[in-house]
Amino acid sequence: MTVGTVFQASDLAGARRREFLGAARKGGALLRDTDGFALTMVPLSQLEAIAEVARTAVAALLAAAALGRGQARPAELGQLAWLAAFDEDDRAEFFGELRDALAIAEATRDAAPVETCLREWRTTARALSDPLAREILTGPGDDDYAEVIRPEE
Repeated sequence: MTVGTVFQASDLAGARRREFLGAARKGGALLRDTDGFALTMVPLSQLEAIAEVARTAVAALLAAAALGRGQARPAELGQLAWLAAFDEDDRAEFFGELRDALAIAEATRDAAPVETCLREWRTTARALSDPLAREILTGPGDDDYAEVIRPEE
């Protein structure tokens, strides 16, 4: 958050109250109390996004550390336990995509890219956890294809 104007506690009771609220709505307002204690007011959606980015980043670091020590049990992966469904290459791809999503989310203060990344990978992990589905999804395909033409309206 970049802070342009520092507001005083007395501004909340005066005419600058609207200016303070306007700055908060635009991304953040810094309020300095009479004893020098600083408070920040930001839109709730931005605070929630920042918290989600932080939680996910910590979970990813802990999971990566567990995986780096060798064969990690799902319980050691914490909230990313579903990563156990993937092989090493797939996990590396996941961490790459998650890093990109975290960077975008942090820059925009919007957790949607992180939420989308996690949802898509969790969905794939759920599909791969069924042995029959895993065999179909990861097994070799056959070469028995037929050309399909576009349906007419």
